[in-house]
Amino acid sequence: MNDTAGLKSVSEPAKGYNDLKFYFANLNTMFSIRNTLALDMMTVMPSGGMQRRMNEISSITKRIYAETTTPTVTNLLQQVESEAQSNPDNWSAWDLANLKEMRRIHSHLSALPADIYIASVKVMNEGRKIHQIALQKNDWKAAQPYLEKAVDLYRKIAELKQKKFETRTLYKALLLGYASDISEGQMDTLYNDLLGPLKDLHGKVLEKQKKQDQPVPLEGDFSRADQMWLNKTLLEIMGFDFERGSLQITNLGPMTAGHPEDVRILVRCGDRTTFLDSMEDTLYQGARGLYYQNLPQDWHMQPVGQDQGVLILNSLSLLYETIIGRTPQFFDFVSVRAEGVFRQFSNKSFEPENLYQLRKVMAKGAARNEADELSKIFHDILRFRIERDLINGDLEVKDLPERWAQESKELLGQEPSNPAEGPLQNPDWFTGRFGFISTNTLSHIIAAELHDALYDKINDLPAQIQKGNLKEVGAWVKENIHDYGRQVNALEMIKNITGKELGTAGLLKHLERRYLSDKR
Repeated sequence: MNDTAGLKSVSEPAKGYNDLKFYFANLNTMFSIRNTLALDMMTVMPSGGMQRRMNEISSITKRIYAETTTPTVTNLLQQVESEAQSNPDNWSAWDLANLKEMRRIHSHLSALPADIYIASVKVMNEGRKIHQIALQKNDWKAAQPYLEKAVDLYRKIAELKQKKFETRTLYKALLLGYASDISEGQMDTLYNDLLGPLKDLHGKVLEKQKKQDQPVPLEGDFSRADQMWLNKTLLEIMGFDFERGSLQITNLGPMTAGHPEDVRILVRCGDRTTFLDSMEDTLYQGARGLYYQNLPQDWHMQPVGQDQGVLILNSLSLLYETIIGRTPQFFDFVSVRAEGVFRQFSNKSFEPENLYQLRKVMAKGAARNEADELSKIFHDILRFRIERDLINGDLEVKDLPERWAQESKELLGQEPSNPAEGPLQNPDWFTGRFGFISTNTLSHIIAAELHDALYDKINDLPAQIQKGNLKEVGAWVKENIHDYGRQVNALEMIKNITGKELGTAGLLKHLERRYLSDKR
């Protein structure tokens, strides 16, 4: 890319702004290429191509860094910001927000030396494979050296970002990438506010379950082809556009990536004893795919036209999969289709009420992926506490298994029986996503509040879900979230929707309703 990007044909609120738009549109393209390379590595690329692919990703990462932090862009950004401050009336809300996002991207990249940034991208892309091998072998000793390197790297990154953004702690410096609007202290407060009521609710639910008949275990043979047929049908009713996206199988963790014209949804589909896990992956990842496809079209190539990041991505995923996708009405809709797809007519385990109850069973367990909706929160708080201390230097990797066992005993009521049930179950630390999993409960809080707002807006929401009609849900989400891109920050957007500050009452009400009263 040349340093002089002559984009002068479109009127601009300040001299040089169109040049910045040109630079950041090209940056968006490079991010898209890098994401596609990484997605291919996770799906169809042969294992022998790993090293070359990492070199390719490193090469484009160097270009991303170099061309974003070039003196031309740095000076131009300062110049345009100065003019915007002097003449704010010349700027639209979208353009001002776009300029702010340009600065955010530039600040985060320029906070790190090139070698550190490239190392972080390498960890992000190779860590998933390394984690998968260690988990399959249940081998903590083999995983520990890699994890130590990852933690050391991200402590350095945290130190550099703390200096740049003047955060109170190292961990908060990393949280900026996942939940920039909220402090570490606010997270602590929200989680502490949840703990007491959650433990009380957990006990009540277990007592209620003892007095109920247990649901019938799911029976049948669920081929990949049949599971994917049902999954595709669910994406269609959600409004996913298969002209601009695809659904594929992954042997690694489910994920969604791409850009508005090419969204790739990857789901697990290897278990022939159940279709529910794959279905839930589809709902969860499908919500992300809808977000990418419905971002503001006029701003696709600009920073302001991107998604809000994991806090809102997770919130929408939880709204569709965990809240709407586990209602009695949703299972009324799904059960009939599942009976036909899997040829399980008159199978009692396929009855709507049984499917609904299967997803409400609460049992003590060490694995987060197998936990019920309520218990997952305990798992997330456990990881928040541990990774906060890891990054802040209050815990070393060698002591992770012991610390995990302590937190597990306190929060989950049991200790892991092996490394795979302990720290090896978390892939996020291997990929450097410190701060990601701990925001899940924040997203759960937001999802519950969004559902309340949806329920108030759409009078016959349960009836529509029962018919498999999610058009009004999709239209509401698009109007209130997708269409905004990054014009406002995440928590401001949620406050505009709900009219209140973020709190735990909505989530607790939802969990009580689901587990104790069976309403909605």
